[in-house]
Amino acid sequence: MCGIAAHFCARGLAAPLDLRLIAHRGPDASGEWISPDGRFWLGNTRLAILDLSPTGAQPMIDPETGNVLVINGEIYNHLKLRAEMPDVAWRGTSDTETVLHGYARWGRQLLVRLKGMFAFALYDRGREELFVARDRLGIKPLYYAVDDDGLRLGSETRLLSERSTISPAAVAAYLQWGACPEHRLLFSGIESLPAGHAMVIANSGERELWRYWPARRRFDSPNESAPRTLRALLETAVQEHLLADVPVASFLSGGIDSSILTALAAQKMERTLETFSVGFDVAGFDESAVALEVAKRFGTQHERLLLSEEEVLRSVTEAVAHLDLPSVDAINTYIVSRAVAQKGVKVALSGLGGDELFGGYPSFRDVPRLRWLGRLPRIVRKAIGGQRLADLPNESDAAELAQWRRRFFTDEMLRRAGLPNEPTPLPCPVELPDDFARTSWAELTGYMRRMLLRDSDQMSMAVSLELRVPFLDHELVEYVLGLPAAEKKRYGGTKGLLVEACRDLLPPAVYQRPKAGFALPMKNWMAGPLAAFVEEGLSETVLRELLPEKFVAEEQADFRAGRLHWTRLWSMVVLGHFVRQGRSHENPALHSFA
Repeated sequence: MCGIAAHFCARGLAAPLDLRLIAHRGPDASGEWISPDGRFWLGNTRLAILDLSPTGAQPMIDPETGNVLVINGEIYNHLKLRAEMPDVAWRGTSDTETVLHGYARWGRQLLVRLKGMFAFALYDRGREELFVARDRLGIKPLYYAVDDDGLRLGSETRLLSERSTISPAAVAAYLQWGACPEHRLLFSGIESLPAGHAMVIANSGERELWRYWPARRRFDSPNESAPRTLRALLETAVQEHLLADVPVASFLSGGIDSSILTALAAQKMERTLETFSVGFDVAGFDESAVALEVAKRFGTQHERLLLSEEEVLRSVTEAVAHLDLPSVDAINTYIVSRAVAQKGVKVALSGLGGDELFGGYPSFRDVPRLRWLGRLPRIVRKAIGGQRLADLPNESDAAELAQWRRRFFTDEMLRRAGLPNEPTPLPCPVELPDDFARTSWAELTGYMRRMLLRDSDQMSMAVSLELRVPFLDHELVEYVLGLPAAEKKRYGGTKGLLVEACRDLLPPAVYQRPKAGFALPMKNWMAGPLAAFVEEGLSETVLRELLPEKFVAEEQADFRAGRLHWTRLWSMVVLGHFVRQGRSHENPALHSFA
């Protein structure tokens, strides 16, 4: 895991980007390289996970071709790829070297062979061009900015945002979804390389962008022996995600997803698996008992990290300070990541992706109901469910309805804030079998990508921790998306197919209780110990002319009267603090984490 950066200058010399801004992503080492003609610059900060020796350092140069690579992420099948290149004289054991030689062997077709989470920039010396790519699900971020002279790119927007402005459309997009959609980031001129895409920047400055995933027109999986097939895919994914030259730990909340990953990892690891659950002396925020039962069952070295309310409150404001892009939902990930990283852990497994694939969200239940409600006249919908339900689109497929359900701001709120109301695209370039799969696609490529995956990356990397997500193994994702809904619902209960595939691993307490999760008392805190922080953030949105003073006052009054959910106001608070930080180009991770 690393932070990467690049600069291509079509006219003149490339200028190094400030790697200190992403030092938290790679505290173990850093490196830079510039092309002989001075027009291409690559930089890297390294969190050493595979090949801890200098032979794993980046930027890495292929001595035969002169190609140069910086990469963020992990390639879990890199040993298999090495076996397909028996003639290579390997210098080390890193996946970086595997990708570098794989490109020399297969060119752009290397992408379809890679299994993992990654974002990379590769300088092709022979073609004098930059080849960049991002993994299929968008687990790892990659941002870029184009100007008259060329292109800059990096793992975080803080490398690129010095000359950027914030538009009303970008503010509206963020407030609608509680996070910036990938097509409309907060900063003008900064774009996100889409997941499953690659791009080439020629030495003339011309750019070619293309999609390499999904590679098939349709996901269609046979449902014979689905639990057995799913189990095999899960075991393979977990086995591959354990590849590391440092210990791999597991987040263990006691829920279905983390318990399954922990069980499989404990069975496959040669050393004892370290597991962590986080407990809080806040009512309703502790799943430690069930987590301990799972840990005992599989003989893990388990640690329950108990945090005081004071520690959690401090982490809330720290999390906001660490954001690379604003988010309403990053706090929990930061709290857990920080607590585990302080124990010396560098790699941890996360259960992210299980809800999206197996129907763990209310959206899977609600989409059919929303389709029926959408047929009612707008005035009737408003009478039933207020302004939010009045905005329900009346001619939408399952994916669009699932996306709509994730909306934070209503049309009326945007109007009162004087903000534009633009549609958010939800492309689906693959044919899926039914509405269950289409809902999964919406959750995977919408809510998960713009919020959960981005938050997982920026919050874990803020404390130099690599999070791995085995449920997002692309072969597993394709198989589950291609299964008919009847197979996923056949076994009953929450995420029935997943539970059936792994029932032998799970204590009944894991799957026989209602779905739980982190539930910080943010509403009470925002009116109490965080009140000053809330006021500062809201005032900043007015001072910066991002939101009208009258609108902010109205929303604050509605929150105090219990008419507005705390997340709506919190999204405004986070926005204010985010811009208040002023993109000062000081890295908060260098100061607040010890």
